[in-house]
Amino acid sequence: MSGLLDKANATKADTIIEAEAIEPATIEEKVKADAPKNSNSSTGMLDEGSNEGNPLSFANISTNGKIGYGLALVGFILMWPSSGFNLFGLSVLQELLGFIPLWIIPLSLFGGSFYLIWDAVDRQKTIVLSICTLLLIATPVLAGMALSGSAAGISDLSIDEKNDKLTFLVRGSFFVSSVTASISADGAEVWTESGEMSNNLHRFEVSLSDIFVANAQSYDSSTITNYELTVTTEDGKSSTIPITPELMNREMNDASIRFSTVTHTDDNQAGSEVVVEGIRVDLALGLMNPSEGPLSGGGSSLSTYKTIATDYSVDVKIKYGGSVVWDTTIVVDGIDATWDSPASCASGKLLTPRDESDCPVKSVTGQTVYWIGLAGTIEDDAGAEYLERDKFYEDDGCYTFEVTITNDLYSTSPTTVIDEYAWNLSWESDEVDSENEVCSA
Repeated sequence: MSGLLDKANATKADTIIEAEAIEPATIEEKVKADAPKNSNSSTGMLDEGSNEGNPLSFANISTNGKIGYGLALVGFILMWPSSGFNLFGLSVLQELLGFIPLWIIPLSLFGGSFYLIWDAVDRQKTIVLSICTLLLIATPVLAGMALSGSAAGISDLSIDEKNDKLTFLVRGSFFVSSVTASISADGAEVWTESGEMSNNLHRFEVSLSDIFVANAQSYDSSTITNYELTVTTEDGKSSTIPITPELMNREMNDASIRFSTVTHTDDNQAGSEVVVEGIRVDLALGLMNPSEGPLSGGGSSLSTYKTIATDYSVDVKIKYGGSVVWDTTIVVDGIDATWDSPASCASGKLLTPRDESDCPVKSVTGQTVYWIGLAGTIEDDAGAEYLERDKFYEDDGCYTFEVTITNDLYSTSPTTVIDEYAWNLSWESDEVDSENEVCSA
């Protein structure tokens, strides 16, 4: 029995001796390798705010990846107009590309962005990346389907003054291949035309002479003729908008005249005498109240009028005793007026007749938004033209300032003659004391 006890004690002693023989450095390394993780330890906690190890963090993405994100954003924006839903107002790109489909650009950008991002992140996430890309591409298309459907919209309604045409843009979705546009005046159709969509767009140009029946507004801006534009798709869906009334005021029928006397002082043996040297004549064109007219003294009761843009010519004649003693012609394109004036080389207050060859005709321009100073035969010291007395005045009596307006909108446009502006000039007997009273020839 004692022998077994001695043997057990010997084994225990050997174990203790082996434990004491282990080097301290080895123990320290062992402890460090097997140290338990403490979740409450500051060294063992995971820093959730850190981007280290997160391949999708923008800070950890390479330059190519960032470029890829940017291309994806641009492609996403450009997909909206190509889907027919013009959220970003980029339909102008479709017109610039002409026959090239707009969707080629965003799809190319998406393809480039997909490769750059795929190359910059873990390629095991390719499926997720593919799904995100498809969603980006599909979102504008689905929006166009839900919000636009097969309907068509109208935009960019304007007048091409140079070519006298009404132009507008029709925009549709993927599902619109052709549209029919029509214009009505007070409910009666005056024009219709069909067109094929290209890049979800079609621009119409309509000659004004084909659709104009009467001015849309009166002088007080009240509507007197309603013009409407309707666009219908091939499946019968339509949209209608009113044409801006100001665009359809195309016929000039009203004018007003006023004049003022130009005088000088003549010194002679009898003393100083004020003499009428001539007159300055002004013309206004636009939509006017029919009750407006001439006032004694050479004025006009016209206070306000509505300017319109159209093409026409105006002949202004001064008549005495039924004969024309002076005339001039004005040509208007839109609101820009042009007329000829012989007073290009004369200046100063000339009291004696001059050689007409010394004053070649020059072209003068103005705009119908203001009173227009008509052509004269001479310029004063300030450069303002006026009509010399001896170029039109014959004797005391009633002088009519007749205005004839010829519209150029279409061949059957009416010609308007305005002859109520007439004044009694009595310069022979009264000189500057003439009251220039309104008269009737």
